[in-house]
Amino acid sequence: MSKTQITLASLDGEAVNESKIQISNAGSDGNFLQKQSGNTGGLTWASASADADDYFASLSSKDLGSGLHLKVSDTGASVDSQPDTLVLEENGGSGITILSGTGSSGEIAFGDSGDNNIGRIVYAHTDNLMYFTVNASERMRIDSSGNLLQAKTSANSNNAGIELRPAGELTITRTNNQLLDINRTDDDGTLVVFRQANSTEGTIGVSGGTVSYNTFMGAHWSRLADNSKPTILRGSVMETIATMCDWYQVDYTNKDGKSVTEYIGALPDGKSVGDNHTVTVASIEYTGKISKEKNYHLPMCKISDTEDSKAVYGVFHCWDNDDNKVNDMNIASLGTYVVRIHKDETVAIGDYLQSKGDGTAKKQADDILRASTIAKVTSTTKTITHADGSYCVPCTLHCG
Repeated sequence: MSKTQITLASLDGEAVNESKIQISNAGSDGNFLQKQSGNTGGLTWASASADADDYFASLSSKDLGSGLHLKVSDTGASVDSQPDTLVLEENGGSGITILSGTGSSGEIAFGDSGDNNIGRIVYAHTDNLMYFTVNASERMRIDSSGNLLQAKTSANSNNAGIELRPAGELTITRTNNQLLDINRTDDDGTLVVFRQANSTEGTIGVSGGTVSYNTFMGAHWSRLADNSKPTILRGSVMETIATMCDWYQVDYTNKDGKSVTEYIGALPDGKSVGDNHTVTVASIEYTGKISKEKNYHLPMCKISDTEDSKAVYGVFHCWDNDDNKVNDMNIASLGTYVVRIHKDETVAIGDYLQSKGDGTAKKQADDILRASTIAKVTSTTKTITHADGSYCVPCTLHCG
C-alpha cells in the first residue's frame, strides 16, 4: 500500500469518518499495519523484514517468486522462475489442503484463453477416486481400490486401456493391433526375463534375427471329464478324450455402457447358455447372459491307460491354481521337460518313449518317431523319484 490514509471504513456495518482511524506515521510500499507499542490502541506502519514469520510478503519485501509468497519460516531455498506466482515456504513440512463436501469434488484446474480447465486434477469424494484431465479429456485415474487406470475408467480386462493393480498385476487391453512393443536398440541379447521367488526361471532373447525362448516348454490347457482334482504325479503320461474343454462367461453392460464379459468358469448348476446370471465386478453387481467361450482345439484328458497309445497328449505338468472356478491343468507337450518312467524300466540317452498304460512311460522298441512316441530321453539323471518307485528324467517332448 502506498497511501497512509483509509478514506472509508466500516465498523459493524456503520460507516465511520477517516479521522476516526489514527495511523501514527507515513508508510511506504511493502509496509504492513501493526499495533503501536504500549496501550494507545493506535496503528503504525512497519517494515516486514526478510526473515519475518507468519505474513504475506509484499512486492518490495518478499524474497521468493514474482507473485504471492506465503512464508511461515525461511528455508534458504530458491524458486524456479516459471512456477513462482504462488510460493509457500516453511522450514519443515509444507503443503496445501483442499477440503470439500463428502458428495463433492476438490480440484486443481489448468486453463488458458482457449479453455479455462483444459487440464484438471480432481478428487471425487463420492467414489473416492482421483482422475487427471489432459486436453479437456480424462486420461488417467486411480480408483478407490488403488488401481491405476490409463485410457479407461473402470478396472476390467474387457475394457480397452491399461490397468496397474495394487498387487503388481499389469493388464493391457486393445481392440486391435499389437499390445506390447519391446525394442532393444544397440545389440542382441535378452529382451524379457521371467523370475520366480527372486530367481531367473526363463528369458526371451534375440540373436541375429532369431528369437529364442529359454527354457522352452509348450503346454496345453486340459481337464478331467468329471472336473476332479486328484493327485497326479509330475511327468505322468496323459491321453486325450473326445470331449472338449468348456468354459463359461457372462455378457453384460457395465456402468459406462460398454458391453463386456466376466469369466465364471463352470456352468452354474441348473443353468444353461442364454440364462440370466449375476456377477460382481469391482464391488458392483451386474446381471447378464451366460455364454460359452469359444474352444476349437483343447480336449479333455485322462491318465494314460492304454499301452502304446496314439492318443498321448503329453505329460502332467501342474494344476492351474490361479483358477478357482474349474480344475484345469497344464499338459506339457513340446520342448524340454521330464517324463515319468516306470520303476522297472531302464532308459538311455536317445531312447524314444511310449505309454506303458499306467501313467508311466516305457522305452520304445525302435528308433522310429511314431504317432505313439511321447519323448526322447536327453539325460538319465533321475531328477524326481516318486514314492511308487517311478522316476522322471529330462526329455524333449514330441506330442506338440
